[in-house]
Amino acid sequence: MEGKLTQRHILEIPEESNEIEFKRVGGNDSSVVGNILKTVVAMANTNGGVIVLGVDDPEKTKLKGVERVFGVEENKENFDEVMRGLSKITPVPTVISDEVVASNGKTIVVLRISKAVDSFCSRDDKVFTRLSKSNKELNLQEIIKFNYAKGFIKAGEELIDDVDIGLLETDHYRGWVKKNTLDPDSEGIAYVLKSKGLAKKDEETNVLKPTRSAVMLFAEYPTNLMDTKCAVKVAVYTTNTEVFSTTPNFVGVPKIIQGPMIKIIQDTQEYVLEVLNAGIGMSGSGFRTKSKLPERVITEGITNAVIHRDYHAKQDIEIKIFPNRVEVINPGLFPFNITKGNIGEENAGQYRNDSLVKTLREFPEPPNLDRNEGVRAMRNQMKKNNLYPPVFVTYPDLDKRSVKLVLKTEERTAEWEKVQEYLEREKSVDNKTARKITGITSAVKMSRMLGGWATEGLLEKISPVGSKKGTLYILPSKKII
Repeated sequence: MEGKLTQRHILEIPEESNEIEFKRVGGNDSSVVGNILKTVVAMANTNGGVIVLGVDDPEKTKLKGVERVFGVEENKENFDEVMRGLSKITPVPTVISDEVVASNGKTIVVLRISKAVDSFCSRDDKVFTRLSKSNKELNLQEIIKFNYAKGFIKAGEELIDDVDIGLLETDHYRGWVKKNTLDPDSEGIAYVLKSKGLAKKDEETNVLKPTRSAVMLFAEYPTNLMDTKCAVKVAVYTTNTEVFSTTPNFVGVPKIIQGPMIKIIQDTQEYVLEVLNAGIGMSGSGFRTKSKLPERVITEGITNAVIHRDYHAKQDIEIKIFPNRVEVINPGLFPFNITKGNIGEENAGQYRNDSLVKTLREFPEPPNLDRNEGVRAMRNQMKKNNLYPPVFVTYPDLDKRSVKLVLKTEERTAEWEKVQEYLEREKSVDNKTARKITGITSAVKMSRMLGGWATEGLLEKISPVGSKKGTLYILPSKKII
């Protein structure tokens, strides 16, 4: 949010969300404090968020405006207990508090919770994540899966049983060794992999074993050698929607691309660009739609997916090519401090797959420059080609623990340009303001446009229950508060 936080900024928010919750601190029930601290933990474990203390939930009250403000004075003891309780969360989350004195003299406290970057936060040995407007306690199995998905546990560093290191002595291995001025015959693959951290001795058996990263980098068929999935599945569709029926709307049969990692990246890029350059047939229409997506955007999207995915998840990367967009669905969640709001603007403090990133840039033709410029370059290329910006969708908006990149092939409209430019300066826009800045006179037409952009992920829609009046729209990269 730009500028100073005010009462108006707070009270105009029409509903709670994944990243916003309103909490009164009144009452003598100990669950009041516990529920607030539970939400702190859940937000820290998901994407971060904001808790507004001392204000009634707009969806659960008939009170309007400043009448909703009860302030933290409603129960000062509970408020103090909440603030003390923050230090008892393990590890202690980063929380910044702001105070706003409302026009009725009551004090609103806004807690800004940062996303956890190294490990899950817990309270009383319980771990929670944030859903759309509520919290969910994770069981042990879910905690393990989320730890991998977030990069807290690095799947690439794990040792792989029953894979003979000799199987990794492939042409891709030899090319990599030669590029690094090593002699593959005199040094020996076991020594080279061990010295590069790509093979380690098992602590129990004292046997040298390759890491998952080594298998993915050099083995001819890594998926066949491990209890995981390393392939890319590419499906091309005849229409703009995915049809689930006895006759799917595929163009041909979905293609499965496998092999060593650098080959997967190269073959996937080549195949997807070939499809897009040839054009996609619309069922029954008699014409083909040729993509206007820049090559750099496609290659970056594919490279990022293969390099940065969660290799513990038993899911292949999925690429779906529609006439009006390309979707790249990548197993895993945004790691560490990265969110869909700051991706491309902030750098992660570390990589989920360190050894993969470092080793790939040592190949004869490295697919990644390792300069953290990928998403920024994608945005710049899309803008240069008069296309909509890349859209990122993730948990909890996706059922799976995945990140979906959406690249629209349609040229952006003048109306979108004006709305986006406005939202770069202001925190939100409503229908009336959007009509004023675009010159559209029909509220219905403007509503359809705003709603369409929200459906496509270009905007986020915040609307009160049971009414379109008061609906606000924000950019996914900005916060409403």
